[in-house]
Amino acid sequence: MEKIKLTNKKFIIIISSIAAIIIILLFFYPSSSTQDNGSISKKTADIKLINGDWLRTDGSYLIKITKSNKDGILEAEYFNPNPIRVESANWEDNYGNLRISIVLRDVNYPGSKYTLDYLPDRDILAGEYYQAVQGLKFYVEFIRKK
Repeated sequence: MEKIKLTNKKFIIIISSIAAIIIILLFFYPSSSTQDNGSISKKTADIKLINGDWLRTDGSYLIKITKSNKDGILEAEYFNPNPIRVESANWEDNYGNLRISIVLRDVNYPGSKYTLDYLPDRDILAGEYYQAVQGLKFYVEFIRKK
């Protein structure tokens, strides 16, 4: 087996090359954006995007969101096609995306629930409808009524 002789000159060239690569990577590699306090910043969703009338694509079901408060509360109404009592309506920032939850409490709606994500690229609400009477879940989409 042949021994490799490492001279001081070769050693300095190797170390210098490694140091240069590290410096280049640190300088050009995109880092996470940080706020003044040093924590990683996160994208926040614009809650006003969900205000409006939303028509379900498979029927005459309508969600009307009239107000979205910064504290996570929505003012919402639901129609099928007549008004159905909304027990609660909330929104949350789900990793920079808007997610809404609407719980219905009325005749034939004993806790049925919508859990919908706002998809800005398609301007729709999409997600799950839990039909409490039958205990079934369905995928649903709502389009903005214009």
